[in-house]
Amino acid sequence: MRPTALPVLAIAAALFAGCATTGKEEMVVTDRVAGEQAASTATDDQGLNAEIERFLARYAELYNRQDYKALLDMWDRESPNPIYMAEEIDPPMHGWNVINAYFNPPPQFPVLEAIRNEYTKVKAHAVAPDVAVATYRLRFDIKLRGKPAVSSYDRVMAVFKKRDGDWKLVAYTEAPMAPLTMVRQMTQKSDLPEAERQAVLDQVRTMLQKQVPADFEQWQRDQSARAKAGDQAAAKP
Repeated sequence: MRPTALPVLAIAAALFAGCATTGKEEMVVTDRVAGEQAASTATDDQGLNAEIERFLARYAELYNRQDYKALLDMWDRESPNPIYMAEEIDPPMHGWNVINAYFNPPPQFPVLEAIRNEYTKVKAHAVAPDVAVATYRLRFDIKLRGKPAVSSYDRVMAVFKKRDGDWKLVAYTEAPMAPLTMVRQMTQKSDLPEAERQAVLDQVRTMLQKQVPADFEQWQRDQSARAKAGDQAAAKP
């Protein structure tokens, strides 16, 4: 681990736990990570980025008009074990049966009225011959029948396999921000008065705190005791 990694991780953990609400700590994390990325020796494959961007432009076109048959043809149908991890469904979907079902809702129960997906900030790398992994941002507007439209975004990581000269999806994962972080960002962009914004954050923080299992405090004490014992052993001549 690089020396700068621990402070960033510690601040990020504090943000997740709701230890700060000013947004200054988020800026520290963002700036530090951006600096590390700028100093990284990793190089972008601009040609590959462009290929994946063209793929995603077509994928968005099909998704937005809800042409799921054509959409699934952009997946590698020869792959025996595709993976699709949607933010709204747990557990992740493995295999064609469940993925086909996901993209073929019963016609007698229409739910989705409209959806608009936009993919940006593509960063792709080849990991093997004809295999690429990419991260990108998904911003979406969605309208369910009988409900007001909503908007949000996800970070995405996907794996692509080149088949007969064309890129195909084999794995797809949506990775939303931590709940408190996402709500904080949303409230900062809203017109809520400061008192209401803090009340919303407090509610989310309280819900997260209620998810902590009963054995966590004992686990924490045990971890501290083991670390102390290890430090003492290392200090002996």
